[in-house]
Amino acid sequence: MKIIRTAIVMAIIAGTSACSSAGDASIKKTTIAEVDQNIHDGVTTSSQVRQIYGEPGQKTYEDGYEVWIYSFTSGREDGLSIAQDVVGLGMLGERSNNKSKMLTVVLSNGIVLKHSFATSHFSSSSGLR
Repeated sequence: MKIIRTAIVMAIIAGTSACSSAGDASIKKTTIAEVDQNIHDGVTTSSQVRQIYGEPGQKTYEDGYEVWIYSFTSGREDGLSIAQDVVGLGMLGERSNNKSKMLTVVLSNGIVLKHSFATSHFSSSSGLR
């Protein structure tokens, strides 16, 4: 009976997945096309960028220029990894899929000098799987 109950719990949990995210939610669903529509080098002001994307998560200064960085990362752990942890089989390993986005805006005297937008997708796994 305990084996059947464990199998049912594993089946239910395997159909789910755990999600996590961190960073500037303002760029969560942003694409490069949208960024290029919103930001024009030499024209767009810092206040316009702030109005669209909010306050940047990070501000730095390089070679006399102000650099604003917006970043967002989300990850998903597969349901089988969660089920394994529940029944004490975590040593079999985990698998996760992650996505990351970064918008970098370089400003000179309150005007966008240049901008870039990068995305990356990466998977990781550990253990026996």
